[in-house]
Amino acid sequence: MTRYRSVRFPFAALLVSCVVLSLTCGLSAQEVGDRVVVTANFETKIKKKVVGKVFEGEIHTIISINGKWSALEDAEGWLPTQYVMNVDMAKKHYDKRIKDNPQDADAMAHRGLIHYENEEFAKAFTDLNSSLRVNQKNPVTWSNRGMVLNAQQKYVLALKDLSYAVKLNPDFPHAHFNLGRVYYAVNDFAKSVESYDKAISLNPKVPRYFINRGSAKLALGDFEGSERDYQRALRINKRNADAHVGLSNLALAQDDLESAFEEADRAVELQPKNAMALNARGWVLYKQEKVDEAIFDLSRAIRYAPKLSLAYNNRGVCYVNKERFKKATADYNQLLKLTPESPIGFANRGVAWMGAGEFKKASDDFSKAVKLAPKMTDGLNSLAWFLATCPEGEFRDGETAVTHAEQACELSDWKDWSYIATLAVAHAEAGQFEKATEFAKKGKELAPESKHSEFDQWLALFEEEKPYRSKTGKSAEG
Repeated sequence: MTRYRSVRFPFAALLVSCVVLSLTCGLSAQEVGDRVVVTANFETKIKKKVVGKVFEGEIHTIISINGKWSALEDAEGWLPTQYVMNVDMAKKHYDKRIKDNPQDADAMAHRGLIHYENEEFAKAFTDLNSSLRVNQKNPVTWSNRGMVLNAQQKYVLALKDLSYAVKLNPDFPHAHFNLGRVYYAVNDFAKSVESYDKAISLNPKVPRYFINRGSAKLALGDFEGSERDYQRALRINKRNADAHVGLSNLALAQDDLESAFEEADRAVELQPKNAMALNARGWVLYKQEKVDEAIFDLSRAIRYAPKLSLAYNNRGVCYVNKERFKKATADYNQLLKLTPESPIGFANRGVAWMGAGEFKKASDDFSKAVKLAPKMTDGLNSLAWFLATCPEGEFRDGETAVTHAEQACELSDWKDWSYIATLAVAHAEAGQFEKATEFAKKGKELAPESKHSEFDQWLALFEEEKPYRSKTGKSAEG
């Protein structure tokens, strides 16, 4: 019985960039789904009515093209396509501006944002830092540098930069929004919601603010509030693919696979190049046991976003399901290259090592996961399962398995049938077959009917006072 953790993405938003300056040329050959840089400050319009504004350096996704006009995600209305530029071309433009004027703070800030977009975080930090040396009072640059630090998992420093941005301009909505993103990253979902509340109060017309707040509410178990926010984002912009991704995650949390697929499929239909939409649909396909189709979608997600770590994680899960352990390990290696301190990466790579019979490597990875995140129930559960069921006796330790499994059950308020199942087999390995039977029966009561046969298998073993052995690792979906 293998459950894996799908990394959920908090719908990290585009950063607002600095203002001022303009370009006289753009790139008109754009397609829906392309990521583009705004090349000038411009008032967006619906027909002839001004409805909003975009600023030079902002990075958006094109969601619709009508002749010479483009609609951008997270921007109300339309602007001429000539005012947006391919990301790579924009970088070359700012390279030249900086070469011509090394003190061009705006150009450095804009190029830093492009580096952030390309996940070149060290380069992004260097450019934003250089911009701040020229102009220390720009709250947008402080906010953007905070998000670079957030991407590098330097959360204390990120909060410091973002708090300073808010101090410089308390009415800057995106600084509050970015604060919410950092709080989400450190699992402080209540503070995350508070920060998004403030951003929305300052600017209630940005779909992204509602999408991220919906995700934070989903993490808090507020399903109704989460759905309201995703639907509010769609009322602002009915073509917002990420709102449909959010609704897909919401349906998945409620075990509604049909709705989860419909929403993810709609997101891909709207933006075929949206890696997060492809990742979401791929994970739903995995849950529907359509593993080959899931691998296809997740591979496309990786092709469009080669540094999307969660897609490597989820494709690795699929490869383990297909017993293609070498490919799974390669995906987890890439995940850990991108996020070296990921406890989920270590836990799930341990699953792959266990399936391949590399039990020492599995043991090391499971232990590393628990060391990095001592209260991550998934990691505790993974290690407990390994210690209880490993075919090699030198790696089994029933008493320690019971300890870790009990902690996972307590942290989850005894509501996760999979953790209770692990506790049952851990007691069996410790020779405590009455307790093993007790917890197996309790887990079966909570488990879906499709899993009852596995519990029956364990109960039959425990009745004969035999422990359970497995070459398959056990992680969790979260």
